Amino acid sequence: MTIPESPLPPDLTPASAVRLARQSEHPASPDATDESLVAESIDLVRRWLREADEIPADPSAKLLAGLLKDPKGLSFTTRFIDGVIRPEDPAVAAQVLAQIAPDVPEFVSAPLRAAVRAGGAIARWTPDLVVPITRRVLREMVGHLVIDSTDRRLGPALAKLKADGTTRLNINLLGEAVLGDKEADARLAGTIELLSRPDVDYVSIKVSAAVAPHAAWAFDQTVDDVSERLLPLFQVASRQGKFVNLDMEEYHDLDMTVAVFKAILGRPEFRDLEAGIVLQAYLPEALGAMVDLQAWAAGRRAAGGAPVKVRLVKGANLPMEQIQADLHHWPLATCLTKRETDANYLKVLDYALDPARVDAVRLGVAGHNLFNVAYAWLLAGRRQVHSAVEFEMLLGMARGQVEAVKREVGTVRLYTPVVAPAQFDVAIAYLIRRLEEGADQANFMSAVFDLSTDEALFARERQRFLESVAVLDAVQPAPHRTADRFASAAKPGPGRFEETPDTDPSVAANQLAAAAILARARETELGQASLAEAQVTTVKALNETIRKTAAAGAEWGQRPAAERSAILHAAGEALERRRP
Repeated sequence: MTIPESPLPPDLTPASAVRLARQSEHPASPDATDESLVAESIDLVRRWLREADEIPADPSAKLLAGLLKDPKGLSFTTRFIDGVIRPEDPAVAAQVLAQIAPDVPEFVSAPLRAAVRAGGAIARWTPDLVVPITRRVLREMVGHLVIDSTDRRLGPALAKLKADGTTRLNINLLGEAVLGDKEADARLAGTIELLSRPDVDYVSIKVSAAVAPHAAWAFDQTVDDVSERLLPLFQVASRQGKFVNLDMEEYHDLDMTVAVFKAILGRPEFRDLEAGIVLQAYLPEALGAMVDLQAWAAGRRAAGGAPVKVRLVKGANLPMEQIQADLHHWPLATCLTKRETDANYLKVLDYALDPARVDAVRLGVAGHNLFNVAYAWLLAGRRQVHSAVEFEMLLGMARGQVEAVKREVGTVRLYTPVVAPAQFDVAIAYLIRRLEEGADQANFMSAVFDLSTDEALFARERQRFLESVAVLDAVQPAPHRTADRFASAAKPGPGRFEETPDTDPSVAANQLAAAAILARARETELGQASLAEAQVTTVKALNETIRKTAAAGAEWGQRPAAERSAILHAAGEALERRRP
């Protein structure tokens, strides 16, 4: 879904962007919109790009760059993954390979194109030979994005990544979709095993990966359950002086993840444990969540506890959020435009990088948008809080730019997915997301490989950065999801049918209303008298009920259609008023 953005001057300068920002009703901190800061950020990006060009590109990264630039690249790769990699039956995979092999894009080298086409030609007759080879080739192509979790390969891979002494890792175990306790237990056990390794000191795990799908309306019970399940992981971290980061993807997990984070770290045994949580800037609630975490963490510090860390990301689950909104007729949970998301990211940076706040909450600036990275680094420098900031990027993406940033800031933490070879297909969702990010022209990643050589792309990203500064506080983001079921759906009326949206269990007001109903239900006698009166205990009473019903039906049928419609609509309105 593309939301049109309100027009801004197409040739913004640092000065004009800052001027627009200061015209808003809620201006940012003065130094956050300082003209020289904005200009220096752009200059720093230029220098980083020059330095990045001097660093040899990884062959796999070159292939990925070609994929993203080729008009058919993403389409072919998606078809290849869905049709050749995912199917368990080699014969099914072979049929798809035979269909798509003639259309292999130009980004693939000539020898590999020839091999794919040859494989497609014979796949139907030798699927058990061709398909495994084809899958192995793909694994090698994306091996720089996902690491094999087996002991034989994981240890050397981690050692190589950390060999320069300036690269830190955030290990995330990919696995099967968590549909029940079995998968949840396996993911949690695997993450605990990873964190227990001597060469791993930092892991990420989503709450939704540690517990089976939960009742959406049982918020408090779910927080208690998830907190208990995650205790062993945090206990390992506490004993060994390591770090656990609570990740999240979907909007409906925001409040629960924050509550679980507070519940676990609020236990006396974890008073001295530093841990982290992710916030997604494309959610309007991001700043409010940061303010809430800051207040809680400040209280924790005042009581002698350790600081915490917030990893700030833009957010990468937009397609799923759009699907959820469409299915339930809810407002889209995320910011409606890329500009609003970018401005919200800067807004959270401005708030978090306050010298009075970083003692309680350190910040992880995550992402590959060099303009945001440069802005955060320079702003932190002006506020003298460099020691409270960590910069985080993705394994295998734009290695030269990562190295250039690392030379400037000292260290970079790489988000490092690992997966068992037998479960490589479950890494596909992660890979597809990375590819979609790179191919979407609305995203910075679509320009990442050509930013230094294509002046038009640089100008596009520079303009987007300046626009985000210009609207930094033009609108204070407000939650899109509210207790109003018709916030984004038309109300039905006489003669006009509209589906009534589902009640959204991720809205706190709805949770409270449901909890109040359950509390009253424990002792209520409502409805019991009506049930007693409606009981039919004799044949005579049954016959009389049938007679009255038939007569009422005939009388109802004599009423004009408009009158019947009005009565039914009034009944619906009455039900809606009583619906929590």
